Amino acid sequence: MVDVLLIFPPISVNERYAKNVGDVGGHLPPLGLLTIAAVLEENGYSVEVIDGPVSGLDTRGVAKLAKKKKPGIIGISFLTASVYRAEELAKYLKKSMPDTPVIVGGHHTTILPKEVAKNKHFDAGVMGEGEFTFLELIQKYKENPKLFKQPDELLKIQGMVVKVKGKVKFSGTRPPISDLDALPFPARHLVDMKKYVPLPNQYLRKPITNMVAIRGCPYQCTYCSNSAIFGRKIRFPSPERTVSEMEHLIDDYGIREISFWDDTFTVNKEWLHKVCDLIIKKKFDIIWSCYGRVNTVDLKLLRKMKKAGCWNIFYGLEAGDQKLLDIINKNITLQQIRNAIRWTKQAGIESRGSFMLALPGETPELARKTIDFACELDLDYAQFCITTPFPGTKLYETAKKYGKLDKKFDEYHIWSPVFVPYGYKDKEEIEKMFKLAFRKFYMRPSYAWKQFRKIKTMEDVRRNLKGLRLVLGMTES
Repeated sequence: MVDVLLIFPPISVNERYAKNVGDVGGHLPPLGLLTIAAVLEENGYSVEVIDGPVSGLDTRGVAKLAKKKKPGIIGISFLTASVYRAEELAKYLKKSMPDTPVIVGGHHTTILPKEVAKNKHFDAGVMGEGEFTFLELIQKYKENPKLFKQPDELLKIQGMVVKVKGKVKFSGTRPPISDLDALPFPARHLVDMKKYVPLPNQYLRKPITNMVAIRGCPYQCTYCSNSAIFGRKIRFPSPERTVSEMEHLIDDYGIREISFWDDTFTVNKEWLHKVCDLIIKKKFDIIWSCYGRVNTVDLKLLRKMKKAGCWNIFYGLEAGDQKLLDIINKNITLQQIRNAIRWTKQAGIESRGSFMLALPGETPELARKTIDFACELDLDYAQFCITTPFPGTKLYETAKKYGKLDKKFDEYHIWSPVFVPYGYKDKEEIEKMFKLAFRKFYMRPSYAWKQFRKIKTMEDVRRNLKGLRLVLGMTES
């Protein structure tokens, strides 16, 4: 028997990309669940984790495995695209273990708590950062096994959403965690680290894993819902704590590459300079990559990052037209994009960029302008996704002003056209533009030659073949 079982619902790579992309990888450890698990373990509770996407099991299979573990309480974390899968899983769990409480959390629960709480198979929901809310919940449940039959008691815990006599009630918002150094490292020992391999374009060395250091974001892009979880006030761990976790991954798991999944790893130059200085001082045999914003980097910082082992930066570029950037409140200019990409190349770091098609105010002509801009920048990699107005975003609230929105949440994964701007005829026209973007960027002879010249090992060959499979999957009819 285990005190707590934490589950991420199963979803395949092909489901996630809404395309047949084959076995290209793309799974990384669920750090949110693993950090909650670490806090619980630190406080004396036994915890197990089922990560559905790498389990090889369907929803029914995950439920059967969960029953075998005889958990005292179950927590399920899910995104908008997997809300239906989470509901299906909870239904199976309640059928086989009717007396075991099922608590939900994660992005979708935080953004649409009222809708989530209405599901009869969920006993309660945790909103926002869940580490200490979940800990308090477990503590109170251990003290009072009848807690879930006394919803008024549940409402004494900050950060809860509970259904009381058919009505959804909230217990207030728990303040974001201010001291990130106080959190333990994610409990990666609870999952099989060998099962996690990123997409082929996202790594050079194995074993590789991901890390998240920073919480919050000071920017207000209309398409992003992360502030609903982590807030607009940005919080940093100490540089020493960040590098200590890197050292832990190297020493305990043999990690040779780290992918930082912070929204904007480059947002605080002083902090990042200190992190890089510590990495250089410790002489880590490791390389790493991160996400950045073009208005937060300069050549001096980029050169320091390169010296510390950074080999690629993924920038959110989004559009090749200034008016489109302004509509989504991106707060960057086309010239800033050009400058940052040029400096990144000068520093010897690969430059990657994400672009959004079917933005508010966009027409097919403007989409082609974005595609041409991506080619002009000569990025090492470009990601083209389809604009998805996620719940909790300004774009979701204003979608009707700019186009038609389909609220079929299982397609909210940035690869299907759920939003059709008035400048497009229909979803099919968006799909055609999406395929054109991949073909025009990746099928250039100059791009193919540049990639070919980078091949040094058989692992490089395997990665590039998988990358080709991914691109073909995105462009197939």
